[in-house]
Amino acid sequence: MAEVIWLPYDEDRLAAGGVDGGTARFLAEKGLPADCNRMFVRHRGRDLAVRELPPGRAVFLGDFEDGVNSYWLLTDGGEVWMARGYEDGATDQQYGLVNTSVERLAAMLRIWAAFVYSGKGDMDDGYEDWAQAVIDQAQRVDPAVFVDEDSWWSRVFEEVEFGVLAPE
Repeated sequence: MAEVIWLPYDEDRLAAGGVDGGTARFLAEKGLPADCNRMFVRHRGRDLAVRELPPGRAVFLGDFEDGVNSYWLLTDGGEVWMARGYEDGATDQQYGLVNTSVERLAAMLRIWAAFVYSGKGDMDDGYEDWAQAVIDQAQRVDPAVFVDEDSWWSRVFEEVEFGVLAPE
């Protein structure tokens, strides 16, 4: 399995962005991946940039590989939201819940890394059962985010189920 490097966030910048308590401790001590096989990519220059999202004030955590979809931590509730679309104002962005906490985002990214770097192939014996077990594990980590079939992780793991996304 390829190694995923986890980087802590700067404690002072967390405080300046309004992140406190257990969420701040988690991010300052454990952090999030530098690059989790492009599912989550840190951008040191944008780390913890502050912005208003429809559900409230948020700090930037990272991007999906395309740079169009970005992960944001709500400073009041601790939920992680996705802003989909460019921030240029030329197009409307859409917003949706990704995880109910940053700790659950981290757990989901660990599941994703284990899946994508497993070395298993869709032609391997038992692959479908194994892939379903990965999906079940993800659903147990943060069941609330799978209620909406159009949510970020629902879509990602639907593509796993259909074989569109597979280990590398």
